[in-house]
Parts: sequence; structure tokens; C-alpha cells
Amino acid sequence: MPTYLHPGVYIEEIPSGAKTIEGVSTSITAFVGPARKGPAGEATLIHSLDEYIATYGGVHSAADAMGLSVTAYYQNGGKDAYIARLVSTNPPAAASSRSVAGEGTAGANVLKISATSPGTWGDEVRIRVSKASATAPVFKLELGHLENEKLVADETFDNLSMNAASADYALARVNGVSKLVALALEPAATTGLQKGSLTGAELPNAAAFFSGPAGIKDGMTMTVNVDGLGAKKITLGTAASLALAGANAGDGAKVAEAIRLAVVALGPSQTPYKDFTVAYGGDRKFVLTSGSTSSSSSVVVYGGSGTDTDLAKLIKVDPASAPTAVQGAAKIVPVAVSGTNDLGEPLAGGVEGPPAASDYTAFFGQKLIKIRDASIIVLPGQSVPKSGAGNDAVSAAIAHAEATQRSMVIVDPAPGAELESANDVDLLALTTSTYAALYYPWVEMTNPFFKPDDGSKPTIPVAPSAFAAGMWAKIDGRRGVWKAPAGVETSLLGVAALQFNVGDGDQDQLNPLGVNALRKLPGFGHVIWGTRTLSTKANPEWRYVPVRRTAIFIEQSVYNSIQWAVFEPNDHKLWASLRSNIDAFMNGLWRSGAFQGEKASDAYFVRCGLGDTMVQSDIDRGQVIVVVGFAPLKPAEFVIVRIQQKVAQQ
Repeated sequence: MPTYLHPGVYIEEIPSGAKTIEGVSTSITAFVGPARKGPAGEATLIHSLDEYIATYGGVHSAADAMGLSVTAYYQNGGKDAYIARLVSTNPPAAASSRSVAGEGTAGANVLKISATSPGTWGDEVRIRVSKASATAPVFKLELGHLENEKLVADETFDNLSMNAASADYALARVNGVSKLVALALEPAATTGLQKGSLTGAELPNAAAFFSGPAGIKDGMTMTVNVDGLGAKKITLGTAASLALAGANAGDGAKVAEAIRLAVVALGPSQTPYKDFTVAYGGDRKFVLTSGSTSSSSSVVVYGGSGTDTDLAKLIKVDPASAPTAVQGAAKIVPVAVSGTNDLGEPLAGGVEGPPAASDYTAFFGQKLIKIRDASIIVLPGQSVPKSGAGNDAVSAAIAHAEATQRSMVIVDPAPGAELESANDVDLLALTTSTYAALYYPWVEMTNPFFKPDDGSKPTIPVAPSAFAAGMWAKIDGRRGVWKAPAGVETSLLGVAALQFNVGDGDQDQLNPLGVNALRKLPGFGHVIWGTRTLSTKANPEWRYVPVRRTAIFIEQSVYNSIQWAVFEPNDHKLWASLRSNIDAFMNGLWRSGAFQGEKASDAYFVRCGLGDTMVQSDIDRGQVIVVVGFAPLKPAEFVIVRIQQKVAQQ
């Protein structure tokens, strides 16, 4: 409570107690299964087919179940999706790679270039390494593929450096930017490092060069930058303090020592300065060497004023004298890799295998369980055979949906498995889960790889689950999750034909068993003609897909929006606030047509209170219990028109 200490008017803001409940998304689909490329073992959110193509490579063959399913999903109204590429963990999948030696490491490898994700797709990536500059220790990396016996560069990185402190450091510029490869250092990249140095031009062969009229003067200065620590000026002091004797070799050594001491004074506790060396040899050249061994080790001298106190100009280490610079990473710059006929070299060693049921189970339990907004699960490449054997991956997905109670799994029958009777459906050994739905038959799509002369077929089979998921998303956006995603409004796109034609007699057998048919209706094209869950007979309360999905929608929306109530005082104020907020949400749904009932009291109820939903022992245990009920809309599955002839009246 605020404190009022003096007379006056006080303005305060107080909370209204109304906390809006926002509806969760119901149309985000998780596609779980093998894909050609892309991040493995992770769920990546995408928003369009273009994003899928950019990250996962699009449809790469007529047998690419993931690519075909995602394509069908977006063709039929899909919005957002999680792509979860699974690979085999036993044996483990591996990324393609190639290692490159350094220019001065005697053949020892310094850089490993690996495909960004595991799988054999990386074996098609080719690399070409070339010198980007004749003088600077940088290189050029080209990444591409072969096309008509030519190397087509898909990505090019120029002026790459092996200096970890450089803005052009190869690992920093390539990793996370390239969609094809990632770079890593090999052991020789560490053992091949050296101390950076700068060697000046040759000085005149004059005995009194340093002590002569054109030699050392009082207050000579030079600006140096050691290991990129910043440009700093050093001063030699007076000429007399050097005690020059008029001998070239001896005087050069004295000047070298004076320069060294001046640099050490810049940072006596820092290795690049503390162990800095300056040598003047018989070749009459000054050599300035950093005290550290690292990829960023270097010595840079900047151009001076050009006056008679310009030390860099005098000892010929200024830029105008073209000194020779050697960086710490000079020996580990990768050698050129051109391959035969300059086509580059391919990466190699990619390994992948189909994920096992255990890989699906691990993904659901460790990764997907953390993603709360994925409400539809599709398993490209996984189907239920007509043999009674079932499918462990499908069972793992349904078990996940039942455990989390926030998603539904769309199940596919095996391709080519015709369902004509109850016995055929029994052979699928389907679950009776309320969190699963099955669509039939498979869809024939135009084959993008069709060539008349190679034996391929003009159409390819695609699982119906992706078409259904896309239509669920479309109907959710247009009408709401409570509208059955079926009927003449669900005209499917991308369908060349259905693998089997489902007639009225066939659906008489399939519909009561929870098999949702895809049919071709005159004047409407290919449509979804069923909206049942697999619990049709076992749990008729959840017979319909929109009823189960509406319940998930309400549960998750309320769950996400009342987290504020945790740790609030458990009294009538909290109960009234919960009732008010949830009632407002449910009333909005009723007004949108989500429930049965002409009046709100007929459509839903919200209860929370002592003696109603709780007893004192519940409160003592810290529990607040809210009971929400609703009258779901049931789809008009059987529209019956009865015609009676009117008898003529006298």
C-alpha cells in the first residue's frame, strides 16, 4: 500500500483483473522423418515452401517422401510448419568432408571443410581453394556442384584469413552463413602458428650510417601496431643516450635494442610487448618480431611524417620501403585445391541411414515435447501396412500426442494397400486413439522427374496425410478449428488422380471404422469426404476430428493464459477472476459459432469456487480447480431430406 504523508490529490493505477485469454494456433504441423539435407535431430520452424527448399533442398527424387509431403501441404493451404529431419543413430549418420593442408605445414592438414548436415548429399558438394592475393596471406573458397561437366559455383567467399582476430577470419565468415559447408581447424592449424614479424629493406653499407648527419637524431619516433593491439607511438630519446660509435653493425644493434625497450615499455605485462624482439643482421635489415605465437600475431609500422625524426623511414620499415610482413597464420593458409581440369574436389564420406523407431521415440521425448505450438503431426515415409504388424514409429507419435494432449497424428495406410472392407481395415491393426486420424487412399501427383525414355512414370504416389494437414490449416484459418475439414469446400490441389477410387459402397464400410476417404466428386473435383478420428467406435464422444481439435484448442489456450494465477492468493478474488476471464474467452468462441446452443448457458459453463469445484482440503493443498464444459458442434455428417407428397384437399 502506498504511504500518504501530505495533504493532496493522489493518482493511482489499479489492475482491472481482466486478463485476456488468447487462442493458440491450431494449424502448425510438425513433419517428422527423413529428408535429403538440413539440420538433423532438430525441429526448424519454416513459413513457406521456399524456406523448405532453401534449407532442406526441396524435392530431390520421386522417392523423397518429406519433400513431396511438404509440397502437398503448402499447395493445399498449409501455413507454418516444423521440419524435423531424422537420421539414423545406429549406425550414426556422418557429414561429408575434406581436409586441406597448409602452405607451410609440410602436408599436414589445417582446415576441415564439412557439409552443414549429415548425409550423402554432401558428397555432391565440390570445393575449390585458390590464392586470393599474391602478397597477402588470404585465400578464396568456392563451393559448387558439377553441371554438364562444369563447376557451377553456388557460394563464393573471397579474401578469407586464418587470423582469428581478423574481420575476414574464415570460420567467422563461412560458418552460419554458408548453406553448404562449415569450417573447423585441424591440429596443424595450432602447431603451424608462428610469431608475426616485419623485415625492413636493406640499409646502405656505410660505417657511420646511424651516427652520421642523416642518421639518428634526438626525439625520433615510430608508430607500431603489435598483434592488432592498436597503433602506438614510441620515441628513442636523445642520440647521445645511444652512445653510437660510428660502426654500422654495432650501432645497428644499439638502435635495435633501443627500439625493443621502447616497445616493451608499451606493455611490460603483455606477451606481445614483453617478449618483443628487434634484430639487425649482417644483411643490414631490421627485423621486428612480436613476442607472441598466435594466428593474430603481426607487426605493422605506419608511415611517419617524412621528417628527419621519422625513425620508420630511417630504418626502412615504413610502407614506402615495402617491408616484408609475415603474419602468425602465414603457414596455415590453405594450399590451392583445384582438382582435375579445375573442377574442384568433392567432399566425401557422407553416411546416412533410415531412422529407426527408437530415433522417433527419442525425438518425441526429447525435442518435440518442448514445442507446444505444434498441433498436427505428419510422418512422411511412415505408414501402417496391411499385415497386422503395425508401425512402431507411428505408435510412438500417437503415444506422444496422448501424453501431451496438445496434438493429433495423421496416419497413412501403406501405399498400394486397398481398403474395401472391415477386414482390410482390421489388418492395419490401427489404434483407437482419439488423437489420431487416418486418410485413404494415397494421391497420385505429377512426377517432376518424369522422362519418357528412362522408364519413370508420369505420376508418383504421395501420402494423403500431407493433403489433409494442409486442408486442416486452411479450414482453421477460414472457418475455425470447430469446422470439420471435409466437404465440397475442401477441393484438393496438386492431385492428378487417386490411387484407388472410393465409392459409396466402399465408404459405407470404411466410415464407421474411422477411415476418412478422399474422393472425386463430379463438379467438385478431389475432396476430403470424412472427418472421423480412430476412436469412432471405442470412444464415440470423440468421434469427430473437429471435436477433438476444438478441445485441444480450448485446453491449450486456457493453459497458456492463466499462468498468472500460479502463486496468487487462493481465495474468492482469484476464483472470480478465473471465472470471469475464462467465461469471456468461451463466450467469444460461442459468438463465433464454435458451440451448440442458442444461449450461452446452453453452450458452455465455467465453474470455480469453494463448495462447487473445491473443498477446503483442496485449498489447503494449494489447488485451485476450474471446471469448463462446452457443447461441441458435431458435423452434419448425414444430411437427410424427407419428401412427403401433399394430398390434394377438397
